[in-house]
Amino acid sequence: MAGVLARNGFNNVITMVCGDGPDIGNSIVQDRNVPLVSFTGSTNVGRQVASEVAKRFGKTILELGGNNASIVMPDSDLEIAFTGSVFGAIGTCGQRCTSLRRLFLHESVYDKFLDRMVKAYPKVESRLGDPLDDNTLVGPLHYKDSVTMYLNAV
Repeated sequence: MAGVLARNGFNNVITMVCGDGPDIGNSIVQDRNVPLVSFTGSTNVGRQVASEVAKRFGKTILELGGNNASIVMPDSDLEIAFTGSVFGAIGTCGQRCTSLRRLFLHESVYDKFLDRMVKAYPKVESRLGDPLDDNTLVGPLHYKDSVTMYLNAV
């Protein structure tokens, strides 16, 4: 994978850390060279991670057991909410624990917003392909059956 990335101008983007979770996790959480920590796990450990990273003014993305949701109210900027919801749901093909999985739509925006979401998915389906192609919106999935599951979900 490193060779493919290097041939396409992406150098030094892969890091793998092996070891005991708490030991490695604490090292990452406390390291000032790591500006952003993305953590998935329990609420209890998430509180600890957030607190430790905040002590050094770092940033966190925490997925603590909930299914990520977008809440759209009547006073929301509907264009931003729509774009963010579509990207959040399909930007990583649902292969990231922080992918959007639920929409909470106020009844006054429900029909229009949902109709727009439904119309967006066929446009995505037509742009499946090679991740190095600028016209590709959705690249390879974790395993072959994901393609069928992904398309059936939309």
